[in-house]
Amino acid sequence: MVYIVTGASRGIGNAVAAALAARNYPVLAVATSEARLQMLADRFPDVVTPVAADLSTPAGMDRVVAAIQHGSILGGIVHAAGSLIPLEPFLSLNPASLAEHFQIHVAAQISLCQRITERASVARMLFLDSYSASTPRDGWAAYSIIKAAAQMAARCAAQELTSTTIARVFPGAVNTRIVESVLESNTATATQFAQLVAKGEVAAPEEVASFIVALLVDASRDLVKSFDAWDYNNPQH
Repeated sequence: MVYIVTGASRGIGNAVAAALAARNYPVLAVATSEARLQMLADRFPDVVTPVAADLSTPAGMDRVVAAIQHGSILGGIVHAAGSLIPLEPFLSLNPASLAEHFQIHVAAQISLCQRITERASVARMLFLDSYSASTPRDGWAAYSIIKAAAQMAARCAAQELTSTTIARVFPGAVNTRIVESVLESNTATATQFAQLVAKGEVAAPEEVASFIVALLVDASRDLVKSFDAWDYNNPQH
């Protein structure tokens, strides 16, 4: 069965796509960067199909949907596409910018679910969640607002799409662009993140990807559904 991984050009999405491909699962790797996707396809030429598409646009969404055969059964979808949401306090929020990030993190995921389920059945679907969705931090207003909306969209999907096994995963602190932006920020959490890095408590994307692929491929349906959400740093919770 084919797996779709969005945000496959870097970070967790790239690591998940590579981990699935390494196990010879066919992957539709979706991202905006054609060059970075091609690098992934060159590593796994027999199983990775690159789909360069901006999911925030109708044309980009059409490109992904066109790559899926009518009536097919997808092994799973991993929603890892995102944007670098600036760390901004509430009074500095730019509503227009917020709407652009909402389109990528929330609206695109909803649209992709709708379009794909009209064309194919989906065995499993995984959403990346964040502690910031329910825990406001000083200077993180934009990020928390977007992540809160994304979390609720995923929870609504899990409630209503009963034929698909849906999981949310809290990856925690991972060595991605968001951690880099936190370390460079003037927020109170910059020091906390620096301490995590110093103690080796920031995970590599490949580590989180192994956890995600286990939920997609290896874990039973009952096990996946036994938790409302999965926490990489505390898999028993």
